[in-house]
Amino acid sequence: MSPTPSPLDERRAVLCAMQVDGVASLPALDRITALAGYTFNAPVAFVSVLGDVKQRFISLIGLPMAQTDMRSSICAHAVTSGGVLVVPDLEQDPRFRDNPLVTHSPHLRFYAGAPLVAKNGVAIGALCVMDTRPRTFDERDQEQLATLAELVIAQLELRNLSGNLDPTSGLPSRHQFHADLPGILARCAEGTAYAIAVDILDIPRANQVGQVLGLRPLEALIRRAGVRLRTALEDVATVYHVGVTRFAFVVEMPTAGHVESLVLELRTRMLRPLMAAAVPMSPRFHAGICAVDPDEEDSHDLLRRLLVSMHGAFDARQPFCWYSAQRDEKMHRAYRLASDAERGLQNGDFHLDYQPRFTLDGRRPVSAEALIRWNHPTLGPISPGEFIPVFERTALIDEVTNWVLDTALDQVRAWRAQGQDIPVSINLSSSYLSNASAWHDIRSKLEHRALPFSMIELEITEGEWLRPGSPAIGHIAAMAQAGITVAIDDFGSGYSNFSYLSDLPIHTVKLDKSLIDGIASSSRARAKVSAIHHLAHELGYLTVAEGVEQEAQMDVLADMGIDQVQGYLLARPMAPAAVMQVFEQAAITPRPVKV
Repeated sequence: MSPTPSPLDERRAVLCAMQVDGVASLPALDRITALAGYTFNAPVAFVSVLGDVKQRFISLIGLPMAQTDMRSSICAHAVTSGGVLVVPDLEQDPRFRDNPLVTHSPHLRFYAGAPLVAKNGVAIGALCVMDTRPRTFDERDQEQLATLAELVIAQLELRNLSGNLDPTSGLPSRHQFHADLPGILARCAEGTAYAIAVDILDIPRANQVGQVLGLRPLEALIRRAGVRLRTALEDVATVYHVGVTRFAFVVEMPTAGHVESLVLELRTRMLRPLMAAAVPMSPRFHAGICAVDPDEEDSHDLLRRLLVSMHGAFDARQPFCWYSAQRDEKMHRAYRLASDAERGLQNGDFHLDYQPRFTLDGRRPVSAEALIRWNHPTLGPISPGEFIPVFERTALIDEVTNWVLDTALDQVRAWRAQGQDIPVSINLSSSYLSNASAWHDIRSKLEHRALPFSMIELEITEGEWLRPGSPAIGHIAAMAQAGITVAIDDFGSGYSNFSYLSDLPIHTVKLDKSLIDGIASSSRARAKVSAIHHLAHELGYLTVAEGVEQEAQMDVLADMGIDQVQGYLLARPMAPAAVMQVFEQAAITPRPVKV
């Protein structure tokens, strides 16, 4: 036969079933607690939950503490009393006269407590009112207190059944966070409330775990992480499951330093391995922290700000990051740029400037690079360095690339109509070139305008997207075979690899401005550029130095034998008509005679 469970085991089981075990507070009960205090004109009212060794006050008014030792619990007598326990004068009752609540502040004298009895008959705590003076509490008062206790139990059961518990972790969900936040903040003194969000397994890693182990071990991993976090914050804060691998809570702390210490302590606990399908997994830990105004009204915006700060921790590869209004504003601006771009294309807010490229020997123009510009109707001129990365993170980049191709090719045709053949370099995004139809679309645009393929150079940036077998490789090969030259742009700005470039039909390597900046004064910079240039020549590539701004740089590049240059020293980006003048002037200027 199975042993009969003890009353303590039964109470623990009910607390777990109602998801009250370990919960620091339940703001949803605060209205009932306040009603009890108002109804009986009592300065102290609270909802107590009895644990193994502690009594926790999950909703309270008028008490300076959130818990007491079970040995000091008056409510422990209430739950076994069979009804409402009334003690008119605690000082006169030998059971309670030495209780710290009586002998010390707040020096309470009166107690009335109605047990909180679950449907299975197990009492888990009590709804209580107390006073600093002896009082009577008649039968009608006891009935009213018992009725309010039933409302508390009903609220707890409703909370359990209303879908506000996350099915994976069993913790209060994001919806419960929205419901509880006003009550949580109402208990905090001004300037002491801090919201914290924690990601215990970043999404790419969670996807990888799911693919390898399946969803059930992944859910078990998340559940165990939630239990570990809840245990670490027991009696400190209620933990809410607000995302797949993300949890949030609000704490009251005296200073920001205390908050950071708490987060670092949590990190130490959370980074211990967790078991998933008999495999020890190493959790991740990134936290976002946000100071909260007690009058905070928008819980949705608070979670949003926590995400901003958490992703700041991701980007900085730090364990935590405080909310930054500046970062938030930057993200809002980026979102606005993304949302305004399509309208801007339709309204003519974008245009192309062109920066000529020159031979280093003779400094004669040979081509021009198409550079997109955006004059926003309200924000003014926007730098490509700002809006291009925004577009690259969205589906906009393909639409913008299409617009650049059409506009630049139309300009080439217009120049030809005016008697000038000016080759144009056009930047292609990795996203665009990875489309299956990219080469077909480019070829159709050229054929529609009856343009020689040799008039176009397409610039691409190196990266993992150029892996063998990718659609981009096939497009590059087809373009090169058709007579379009292909250039690697910004070479040397990051991790540059000649090993795979040597297998591509590349015509030109454009050395990034960051390589060129120091060559006039640094021997190491000169050595690096010289090595890249000579290796490129050995592989049959044309070399172009970008961002040339000084004559001293030109002299060094000339000594190295660099083929072409581009930069402010010779020409800034300019309108199409100005490009025409550059090429017309070069046509009537005699070439320098070599001696």
